[in-house]
Amino acid sequence: MLRDKAIFKQVSMAFSMILIGGLLASCGASKEELALKANCDKIFSNLQKIGERLEVFPDSQYADDDSVALLLGVESRKAAEEKILSKYPFLDEIIVAREKGNQFPDAYYYAGSIFIIADAIKGTDIEFPYSREEMLSISTQENGWKDIVNPLASKIFGDYMDSENPQGCTLIDDIRAEENPDGYSSDFNTSVAFSRASDDYVDLADFLQAIRNCEMTGWHWTNKCAKEDYVSKPSTYTPSNEPTQEELEILAEREADAERDSQGSSGSSGTSNVTPLQLCSSLGAVVQTENYGQLTCKLVWLNRIRTLVWMR
Repeated sequence: MLRDKAIFKQVSMAFSMILIGGLLASCGASKEELALKANCDKIFSNLQKIGERLEVFPDSQYADDDSVALLLGVESRKAAEEKILSKYPFLDEIIVAREKGNQFPDAYYYAGSIFIIADAIKGTDIEFPYSREEMLSISTQENGWKDIVNPLASKIFGDYMDSENPQGCTLIDDIRAEENPDGYSSDFNTSVAFSRASDDYVDLADFLQAIRNCEMTGWHWTNKCAKEDYVSKPSTYTPSNEPTQEELEILAEREADAERDSQGSSGSSGTSNVTPLQLCSSLGAVVQTENYGQLTCKLVWLNRIRTLVWMR
């Protein structure tokens, strides 16, 4: 197991107060304490990069393994497989195609996060306790996550949900959160960053399982795998603000009435007796009224219908 090095011992209360006060360098922290902070900062940075979502096909962040089978064609699935393996090459040795009827998801997918731990501590002086062969074995053990991966991750990264037992980078995370008071503490927490990276990895493992099932059997679960990319058909939906045929007929009648009214609306003085919002028939026409001054025939929305009316 991971060597019990002083770098991950529980630091003293005095040291935690020094850190929280922002006086790490000036108050004479030990080399071990300075190294703890340096390691945790490096780990957090690594995990943020690992957890950056890889778009393996358009809108893949919103997709699931069924989408891979039903919406992607053969060529797109092959391209997605290459992208997944470029980020997590170890999956090539873990995910194997399965016969139809035996394509249930594996609980051990999360155990593959052992590889994420190994990548997260790169650039630190933390000694990783497992060889690649051992990591591959752990990744395919049914209880690999519960028995090995999660305890190791908690020891190195800490546990955001266990505030009563601070370990790993917990205290450094607290400092980082205090230095960013306007943000959420979870966004500056190492164990949360590891959890997010693991979730992303598991999604891609599910995608790869679907891709390889499709390659081998043409099926994923009960879904027959598509040969070509799905292309959506143009919508035939008519927006609600478009007038119906009945509304168009009503509009035509109103325009005819307005035309008749306008022809007989002028008074002896040469002014019109039309009123604002009364229907008109000639866009841009201008009349002079006795009570409302000059009105112009304009196109407006009236009761969901585009209508010509007199407006100031």
